[in-house]
Amino acid sequence: MKSMKESGGVVVIAHRGGSGLFMENTMTAFRKVQELGVDAIEVDVHLTKDGELIVIHDPDLNRLAGIDRLVSEMTYDEVMAVELSGGEHIPDFKSVVKEVKVPLVIELKSPDTLEALTRIFHDNPAYISRCVVISFFHETLKALKEAYPDLVTGALLVGFPADPLQVAKSCNSDILSFHFEGLNRGYVEKCHNGGVLVSVWTPNTSEEIAGVIKAGVDSIASDRPDLVLKALGR
Repeated sequence: MKSMKESGGVVVIAHRGGSGLFMENTMTAFRKVQELGVDAIEVDVHLTKDGELIVIHDPDLNRLAGIDRLVSEMTYDEVMAVELSGGEHIPDFKSVVKEVKVPLVIELKSPDTLEALTRIFHDNPAYISRCVVISFFHETLKALKEAYPDLVTGALLVGFPADPLQVAKSCNSDILSFHFEGLNRGYVEKCHNGGVLVSVWTPNTSEEIAGVIKAGVDSIASDRPDLVLKALGR
């Protein structure tokens, strides 16, 4: 993310692999959205009962598969056996990071994912420069940054704290990530003046996207990355 920003322009991130275009967090989505020319892909990770990272947004399988079970109570093999609509399957993180060629923005949906991700980075140090880790669990981000100082991290926030720079400093994050609604140029400049990058999630209409571009954000995570690319003239 840092290098992309330094090269100029707004970083276009496909939220959940571009869920407004393709079935969210699936290998098909990841393959197709790369063909659009996005700069990065955002994925969500949960931990299985036996300690494997899988790529899924929800803590359970109700919405995606009509199965009333928590991912944390299922083994890796049980999750892998679940078939989604269109013959899709829930991918595991190791397969995704091998498949995806653009940077991955990884949202840790639970602090329990820390140990598994740390193990993967330890075994595959090249992944560190290819991944950005974001989370609402700021202590988890702080622990990751202490273990891997070169890892780019982003703190997810609800609302707009009066002192965003203190929030970034407290977990040593490079990026602050906000829901797009209500963000303005003045607040973005406050973050920039302290050396912190600003990302937003899910502006999904042309009007919403134009607004955050005008506000001067550094990256946009959208379910419609095609509209973001169009707005940027790419």
